[in-house]
Amino acid sequence: PLPAAGMGVLSPGASATITFDLEVNALTSAGTLISNQATVMSAEGPNLLTDGDGNPATGPEPTIVLVGAGQQLAITKQVSVVGGGAAIAGAQLEYVVRVLNLATVAATDVVITDDLGDPVAGQLAYDPGSATLNGVAAGITVVGSLITADYSTGNGDLAVGGSLILRFRATLDGSLATGTNVTNNATVLWNVPTQSANASVSIAVGGMPGVGTLNGSLWHDIDFDATQAGGETPLAGWFVDLNRNNQLLQTVTADVSGGYTMTGLPPNDSSGDAYSLVFRAPDGTRNSASMGTANSAYTDGPQQITDLVVPGGSNVLNLNLPIQPNGVVYSAIERTPIRGASLILEREGGISIPSSCFDDPDQQGQVTRGEGFYKFDLNGSSAVCSGSANYVLRVTPPASGFAAGESQIIPPTSSPASTPFDVPNCPTAADDAVPATIAHCEVQASALAPPTSVSAVSPATGYHTFFTFDESAAPGSAQIFNNHVALDPSIDSAVGLTKTTPLVNVSIGELVPYEITLINGLSTTLPDLSIEDRYPAGFRYMEGSAQIDGKPTEPTIEGRVLTWSGLSVEASGRRTVALLLAVGAGVTEGEFTNRALALTSSSGVPLSGEARATVRVVPDPDFACTDVLGKVFDDRNGDGVQDQGETGLSGVRLVTPRGLAATTDAHGRYHITCAVVPREGRGSNFVLKLDERTLPSGYRLSTRG
Repeated sequence: PLPAAGMGVLSPGASATITFDLEVNALTSAGTLISNQATVMSAEGPNLLTDGDGNPATGPEPTIVLVGAGQQLAITKQVSVVGGGAAIAGAQLEYVVRVLNLATVAATDVVITDDLGDPVAGQLAYDPGSATLNGVAAGITVVGSLITADYSTGNGDLAVGGSLILRFRATLDGSLATGTNVTNNATVLWNVPTQSANASVSIAVGGMPGVGTLNGSLWHDIDFDATQAGGETPLAGWFVDLNRNNQLLQTVTADVSGGYTMTGLPPNDSSGDAYSLVFRAPDGTRNSASMGTANSAYTDGPQQITDLVVPGGSNVLNLNLPIQPNGVVYSAIERTPIRGASLILEREGGISIPSSCFDDPDQQGQVTRGEGFYKFDLNGSSAVCSGSANYVLRVTPPASGFAAGESQIIPPTSSPASTPFDVPNCPTAADDAVPATIAHCEVQASALAPPTSVSAVSPATGYHTFFTFDESAAPGSAQIFNNHVALDPSIDSAVGLTKTTPLVNVSIGELVPYEITLINGLSTTLPDLSIEDRYPAGFRYMEGSAQIDGKPTEPTIEGRVLTWSGLSVEASGRRTVALLLAVGAGVTEGEFTNRALALTSSSGVPLSGEARATVRVVPDPDFACTDVLGKVFDDRNGDGVQDQGETGLSGVRLVTPRGLAATTDAHGRYHITCAVVPREGRGSNFVLKLDERTLPSGYRLSTRG
């Protein structure tokens, strides 16, 4: 006997016996059959135990008791795959029909028949010579699809407690589709007048005897027909969880085609166990927002199927998940999906909507995964989300890398600052980018975010954050599709821009070289860029001087603004713009700054900070100013003129009122460059003072100074 709990560890080669008594109710009518059957299962895993041939071990045949006297036979039937494995098309099956005499008297005229064409002809073909009755071929006849095993003609009556075993093999038709249910019926006849009993067994093509198999597919259903077609992206790598009584039983992964298979499942058609499937994205959790409703013959919900019935030998097909997201949240520059953006749907005027208003409560406040998908399934369960109303979509960027608020690069077509987009009147109208899907409103033709080849300001990038929904023709009137929402990257994460010049001091008429360097700090190519250079008044662009990466490229000139448009920068790449500016004749002394900016060509939104380069305009030493030269000397005769033999005094300092200072050399000479700047219409004075404290001891001025 097993432990009192009903389970235990059974050692290899050992056996276990459960003994119990049953009492027949006194009210049971004579002739009633009472059946009792045991099933062998493992408590360590989901699958049934297997026999020595690897086939599921289903335990002994049912024990059947006949209440009262008279002839009574019982019949059962089993099927297995020869060699084990699944019952694929063309596989060889072995059928076993068992007949047992339950009565207290012998049974007469016992014959077993099995028609391979009943109930569907052509599914099974008898394997000649394979049929035996109690191990011998005597008494077996086969005519067409009908197998007859006559026991009594050759053996007489079937004794009390006696049994018959009819075995034969049949081959599944090679053209049978996966999932086709193949049923075979057997009948036992006995007694005069004739009594009969029937037994049948079924197996699905692709299924395994005694256990169930589940199959399905997951894909992005862009045409909303719940049928996977070419051009629709399979959800490879998604997880499928099977739960039994709300406990995880097993998990499989969708293959590259989006398909999945679960095998070896204990049947639940008679056990009462509750089976359900849950579909999960690879980077999702059990709390991630649903992107679609499952499609099956059972109870479908947001990314789940419940109330699954799995008979033994079944191969249940088309347990599918076609996802139908409303759109993608993406980067306005890189055009790549954004992970970590959060979205809520609210009524106009900031009226919040409870999570119960959505088929999946996790959709309110959902956070985007790697694909950037989002979805809201309004169900009209509350007054705040039923009837015709205006709704606002609020998108909050991830914690870093993106600017808050609506995109300036690709602004929404309609927002709370404008008129709401009328979704109920959109399907098949001019605003519907895919009129072929007559019950749905698609804002853009593509089910994915627009690529970088699409201009930022064009109908192909249009989307809405303010719209009207109602329940007149859901989902077309209560949901919007291909509504891809753009977010702007932070300026410091988009591009870097620098501007330099090798000159510090310049003069009128001089040519000043500038270099602008644009650096892409993102992981993708930046298209549709412009560089704008704004030079100071009085300077002039030298035509033909501009180059981009060493190649002559003239800018567009508008006033003092130079613009190079239609540029692109590869991921982690850079572009260099070189140009010459001339300092005009009317420029006065002082500092002059040249400014550069990177922005989008289509919308003019800045993508970088302002880069600056400053030069100082100073007088030309040869043409625009006067030098002062002189000498401090030992005026021995006091006439103010350096005569023969009067030597210069070194180390004497001279200072101007503006703070310029000069010190005499070994010969008493000094030189102040560009000391005097001419003034148009009148002359200029220049004052120079000698610092008497620096004269050698015993010397004093012989002239005014």
